[in-house]
Amino acid sequence: MPPSDPRPIAFFAHERGDARVVKRIAALQDQGRKVIGFTFHRERDKADLPPTWKNVHLGTTYNGRYLQRLWVFVKCTGVLWANRELLGDCAVMYVVNTDNAVLALLGRFFAGRRVPLVLELADIQPAMTGSGKISKILRFIERAVLDHTALLVTTSPGFVREYFLPVQGYRGEIFLLENKVYPSRRLPAASMENTAPVSAGRPWVIGCFGALRCRRSLELMHALALRLGDRVRIVLRGYPAGMIADDFDNLLGDLPNFEFGGSYFYPDELADLYAEIDFSWAFDDTSPNGNSAWLLPNRIYEGGCFGVPVIGANNTETGRWIGQHALGWTFDEPLVENLADFFESLEPAEWESVKRRCTSHPRGEFTGEGDYARLAERLERVTS
Repeated sequence: MPPSDPRPIAFFAHERGDARVVKRIAALQDQGRKVIGFTFHRERDKADLPPTWKNVHLGTTYNGRYLQRLWVFVKCTGVLWANRELLGDCAVMYVVNTDNAVLALLGRFFAGRRVPLVLELADIQPAMTGSGKISKILRFIERAVLDHTALLVTTSPGFVREYFLPVQGYRGEIFLLENKVYPSRRLPAASMENTAPVSAGRPWVIGCFGALRCRRSLELMHALALRLGDRVRIVLRGYPAGMIADDFDNLLGDLPNFEFGGSYFYPDELADLYAEIDFSWAFDDTSPNGNSAWLLPNRIYEGGCFGVPVIGANNTETGRWIGQHALGWTFDEPLVENLADFFESLEPAEWESVKRRCTSHPRGEFTGEGDYARLAERLERVTS
């Protein structure tokens, strides 16, 4: 059904090639909305595909060069001024992250129109939960942005329960948009083809796909590969990100059973990737007392979509999700020892039972078509 308001959505984002940004914009376009991107470009070691939407380039940034990023941020105010009429003609501003929301509010001021602001916060950075002066200033800025937000979009109930309600005191409207697989209609169904990998003479295969930014995950996987030898094979696909990007090769090492296969196309190659593994790795320890404990990562939905059991840490939102759906296993500390014991003692029949449960689970719980249709409807109400 076409939108009642044909005016475009101004989509502000930190990186035009970010997988989440590409997915969000594509989904809004699929719902019949015209999108104009106001995005930065980040130079990374991966394919840079041109945007499939009309895009206003705000500047190019580089990983780890924070002063340069700040300068680009300041310079882009001139771009906003030059495009003030374009911004004023938009029905809503959909913004990813608080810093971009500050830019969007400035652009709204330049435009001279109170275009509704929708803010998506899908990660709570460690700086936002600290007790120091800088953290307090950042939380103050975020609260000020939230006060000007018509709708908050977030990806996990853990963020709402642990941060937005108790820490920021947010009482506005919230839309839960989980990191489900999208688009999914052309993807093949989950399969039981791999039924008894160990008895068939090959190791258990663990896969970790997407942005690779957790140092401890890489250290854990390396330790497992070293300890278990030919009883396990660990496959990484995607791209190194965040603070570990420059140290990625050292963290990977040269073990024959711990390999990095490079980037892939989402979602086209997901089925092939997940068809080759027995477990989807969903551990995250980048911010153990905050974001990592509260998030729900893409990998749990991808594993569910393709019928692959998930492994993750106990006492986290991810662990609760795995337990609630009974679609994998969760582990306590010490993780290396407990994971090694698990893979050394796991019987194929137990894995087959969980695998069967995964492949028979309703696929709609892992795919995003329904959620994006509801989001589009909610954006319609924001503009009315």
